Order: sequence, then C-alpha cells, then structure tokens
Amino acid sequence: MRTGGGVEVELKYLQVDLEEVRRRLVEAGARLAEPRSLETNQIFDDADESLRQSKRLLRLRNGHELTVKLPLEDAEYKSRKEINLDVAEGDIEGFLSGLGYGALWRYEKWREGWDLDGMWVTLDELPFIGPVVEIEGDRDRIDSIAGRIGLAEKPTSTANYQTLYLDFCAARGVPPGDMTFSAEAAEL
Repeated sequence: MRTGGGVEVELKYLQVDLEEVRRRLVEAGARLAEPRSLETNQIFDDADESLRQSKRLLRLRNGHELTVKLPLEDAEYKSRKEINLDVAEGDIEGFLSGLGYGALWRYEKWREGWDLDGMWVTLDELPFIGPVVEIEGDRDRIDSIAGRIGLAEKPTSTANYQTLYLDFCAARGVPPGDMTFSAEAAEL
C-alpha cells in the first residue's frame, strides 16, 4: 500500500495471461513488492451521488485505507490526483456515515504489486471480469513497460473497475450488484 497524495497515472490491460506477465516481470528484473492478497473495497457517496456526479471517488480499502480520487486530468492514460490516508483505528464507516456517506458498492480483487524500474505493475484477479494488469507511474514509460512484459498488443482501458463491471453486466443482460467472489459464485 502506498499512502500520501499525488497524481495517479495508469493504464489497464485486459484479456491478459497473469502467469505469462508474472514470468516476464521476473525475467525483466522486477521486484515483487506486495505479495498476492485479497483486497476488499467499498465505494462511498451521499444519497444524491454528488461525488460521482462531480467525477470524484471516495473509497475504503481493506477497512483502513481511505482514498479520494479527484476528477481526471488526462483521460488517455487515466491521470488524476489521488489522496490516501491510512487510518489505523476507529470506526471509519461510522465516521463516513456521520458525514452523510454510505457504501454504495463493494468489490474485491486478488492483487499483487511489482516494481519494475520505478514503475508500479499490479496483477489483479477480479470476479466477473477476470485478470487485469495495471501499469502506473511515468506516463511516458507506460507503453515501453507494457512492451517489455508482453502487453503491447492487449486491449487497454482507463475505466475504473465499477465501469468495467457495469459494462460486463450490460453485455450479458444481468443486473449488477456487488463485484465480490461470493456474488460471482452465486451466479454460477
């Protein structure tokens, strides 16, 4: 987990083979910085969805990492300011509720994080939408890193996981709910 503030610049790669990407990361000399672990995420907003309407996002990850994402600065490589807080204790959900925010959507993913020459590469396994690789860091280096790990020809997206999930549901004519592994298992 990285905390603080800064501009997040990333691109998602879809329809990937995570084992192949992992192999190429090792060959390229990448360092496994965050071993594979389950992430739980909740997206919060008020009853009027004013954050969503203003293109901002409020997320609670793993019950203690609170993130505010501001509107996109560059849509081509999903560039936006991100402010993170790590809250070690306390009732964060109750705190947010007291401010008028409730959890509108929950999602999970298995994630591992790699450092490749100062660029951040995450391998995500998500319910419903499957494997995704995110490359984050210097905008001018994303494409070269993608090429080094075999992703240059893969489809890309700057959409967030909620949008990818809603697109998945719309394409299959199923009503969306939370994007969790238990929800996916119930669908099968």
